[in-house]
Amino acid sequence: MEDRLRFGLLGPVQAWAGDRPVVLGPPMQRAVLAALLLHANRVTSVDELVDLLWDAGPPRTARKNVQLYVWRLRKLLGDRLVSSPPGYRIAVDPADLDVARFEDLLRAARTEVRAGRSEQAGGLYRSALDLWRGEPLADVAGIGTFGAGAARLDRSRLTAYEEYIDVELDLDRHHAVLPLLDDLVTRYSLHERFAEQQVTTLHHLGRRGAAVDAYLRCRRALADELGLRPGPVLQRLGELARGSADPPVPGPREPALRELPHTVAAFVGRQRELAVLRERLTDRPGPAIPLCVVTGPAGVGKSALAIRAAHQVADAFPDGQLYADLRGATAGLRPAAPIDVLGRFLRVLGVADNAVPTEVAEASARLRSLLADRRLLLVLDNAHDAAQVRPLIPAGTRCAVLVTSRRNLIDVDGASHLELDVLADADAVELLVRLAGSHRVAAEADTAALLVRRLGGLPLAIRIAGARLAARPNWTLATLADRLHDERRRLHELRLGDIAVRTSFLVSYQHLADPMATRLFRLLGAVDGPDVTAPVAAVLLDVDPPQALDALDELVDARLLDETAAGRYAMHDLIRLFARERANDEPPAERDAAVDRMLAHHLDLTRHALGLLRPGTRTPPITGPPRFADADTALAWLTIERTNLVAATVQAAGSAAHARRGADLADSLYLFFEMSGHVADWLTVDRAGIDAAVRLNDQVTEARLRHDLAAAYFYLHRPDEAARHLEHSLLISRAAGDDEGRARALNQFGVLHGMAGDYERAAEFFKDSLRLRRKLGDERSCAAAQGNIGMAYRLAGRLEESVRHCRAAASLARRAAAPEVEVNALGNLGEVQCMLGRYSSALRYLRRSLAIAGVPANERNRGSIMGTLADAYLGTGRPGPAIKYAELAVDAMRRADFRHGEALALRRAGRILCAHGDPGRGVEQLRLALALFTDLKLPEAAEVRAELRAARP
Repeated sequence: MEDRLRFGLLGPVQAWAGDRPVVLGPPMQRAVLAALLLHANRVTSVDELVDLLWDAGPPRTARKNVQLYVWRLRKLLGDRLVSSPPGYRIAVDPADLDVARFEDLLRAARTEVRAGRSEQAGGLYRSALDLWRGEPLADVAGIGTFGAGAARLDRSRLTAYEEYIDVELDLDRHHAVLPLLDDLVTRYSLHERFAEQQVTTLHHLGRRGAAVDAYLRCRRALADELGLRPGPVLQRLGELARGSADPPVPGPREPALRELPHTVAAFVGRQRELAVLRERLTDRPGPAIPLCVVTGPAGVGKSALAIRAAHQVADAFPDGQLYADLRGATAGLRPAAPIDVLGRFLRVLGVADNAVPTEVAEASARLRSLLADRRLLLVLDNAHDAAQVRPLIPAGTRCAVLVTSRRNLIDVDGASHLELDVLADADAVELLVRLAGSHRVAAEADTAALLVRRLGGLPLAIRIAGARLAARPNWTLATLADRLHDERRRLHELRLGDIAVRTSFLVSYQHLADPMATRLFRLLGAVDGPDVTAPVAAVLLDVDPPQALDALDELVDARLLDETAAGRYAMHDLIRLFARERANDEPPAERDAAVDRMLAHHLDLTRHALGLLRPGTRTPPITGPPRFADADTALAWLTIERTNLVAATVQAAGSAAHARRGADLADSLYLFFEMSGHVADWLTVDRAGIDAAVRLNDQVTEARLRHDLAAAYFYLHRPDEAARHLEHSLLISRAAGDDEGRARALNQFGVLHGMAGDYERAAEFFKDSLRLRRKLGDERSCAAAQGNIGMAYRLAGRLEESVRHCRAAASLARRAAAPEVEVNALGNLGEVQCMLGRYSSALRYLRRSLAIAGVPANERNRGSIMGTLADAYLGTGRPGPAIKYAELAVDAMRRADFRHGEALALRRAGRILCAHGDPGRGVEQLRLALALFTDLKLPEAAEVRAELRAARP
């Protein structure tokens, strides 16, 4: 039985087939589904969808994009989604759409309220509100005009909450509903109705002081944000609560305490952060004490910021400021015990030594009593964890607490958190100026910018660098930059007296509580790549993913790792250098085994992904369960992980222990780069793979990778380098008796001669390749070679022979399930038909080709097909579609990073525009084409110059 499809918009856009979530694709595709579901069971026109997705600025390809998204959704949803001119309609049972269920439950609840059945109404309201998973349309609300729809849904939710709370209050459930009201008032501080209900509830419960605070908090929010006064109902409730509240009793005053350390002289930037801290420490909106926690990695400047902010708000705390270094970041010392800090605070506040309690709970209670009526700021610097901080927090609302910590102290109740990042480049350079001198930095401005980037914008590192320059007036900035160039010595150079970046990191490392987190940190130092995911961490540790997540969380809490995006973790550059040092503490055999597991993981997923994208091409047979839901998901994974895969390939190739993995990764990634471009990474991977193959004395793989490298040079239009690697590849394949390698090299020689304009010679090479491929019995490769012969004959003007070979190639490719080969063959047939003036026939071939090339896309192929479609439409006298496809061809070639193809597409677009009504844009396209042809040193540059001269009025 087919799984029942259910849909959700009350949160991120989601769908489920039974209990299994459906992967809905990229945001724009989910947005199309959301638009259709918002109009479920009725037609949504294409124009409406375009307006929803792009508002006032849709691209020229908007309608085509909508069609593509709908086509992809149909593959996921089946016949639920149908074409119905002038648009599309999705058929959904109301029970299977959370918005419809929510509205039905609201109607039923209101019916029960009108009938006086409050108990039943409350249950229905709860059922309705339980359907919500977060903000409505959360993942698409920022697209086009979806924000309005999200706002409408959110208003319905707020109304439901208002009505539900009224029902609960009617049932005298004030205690039960108060936590919900507190949460709603926090989230919707400007929503007066929730404030009215909260003040009423607190007043009813006898908490009159809290009711007054709630009223004042809402009044302040309305004034600050909207410049408004509360409405009459809320004002009256506030007056009632205030009329019976007890006035505060002033306490005795002691001489003010002034314990803050001095602020650093060279302090730059952080104006936004200072403003946030000033506001949070001095604003008293309610019963909770202002409690701010500043977090960030070692050396980022948390203490400097906190002390400066404390000085700026000191006047707001007339009873003074207490300061304690809790030693959570001090090398060689244990974090301060709470009882010791409490004892010092109590003695400062006048408690005699023999009267200071020796138990934490008693001492903490005594501190709260002494501070109850004082207005005093506590600065708790370098906290180790929440358990160290909690006993030091006063209870009265007149005090405030400012905490700094490397850890995210999320388990400190009532705290607001401020995350501190490294300095922006401009602020980092300004800090260097303050320390080393403006004339010195101005004389080497470029070196200064390089220096702060090399230090990763970390204030501690920049302060050490600046102090070293100040102490050595004979050094130039270049002198220090050279000393910091060697990554193996960089941390060694970043020290000054007893201050060192390495020591600062070491404290965080030594304070890790989980041995698995300590080991993961070492192993992350043993692998290259910009970031890591939980699955990779699990592979490195050889544990289950939940255990790896615990270790990652510990490293994030210790600020040795940052979660840069959901599920992705990265290190600051200097912390990575420290991790590499710590990697040497891991037993070599275990370290190598962990790296090998990671490389095997990357290779396995790469092969699975490319097995979906290019089935039967180069990738070995895939075993085990599928790793990806579909080809789109596979392509997305390769795209996201590209930089990690490149780094892993280079690392493996450079190691005797992992050279096999490096060669295999490079070999597999060729198919991805051939589809997507990224030529710089393509070159890097193939060069590394060749080095690994040579190290392994694997001639077959070396020949294959030299062929791949030649293909990358074709992409760059560098035929001489391509020929050199092809000759080497062919020579190695012959020596090794590798007929498959010989056939591959001969095929590329055909491409090389075709690029040089020697089409007859190119056809001979393709035929030689075809003979070897027939001997090997590889239908897919035979189809590709046959199609290449057809292409060469087309270029040579032997059109009827080209048609015969291309038709044979298309037929063979279909039989071999080789869509990318069939795309090329049909595209060539379309071009031949254009040359023969058979434009209607050309359109049929090209549309078929484009449909096959659609998903997942080889952008280079798509660009070529769309360019030919432009020619075909122009041949049928339809310049509008011709212009559209000519411009789409340019976009596709750019995405493919294929500069020669982009130049050709620009030239075509320019010609069509000049000839059909928009010469201004046409000349612009021709100029762009000329720039590319000139940069590539191609003869077409002279032809385009002549075309530009002719296009001028």
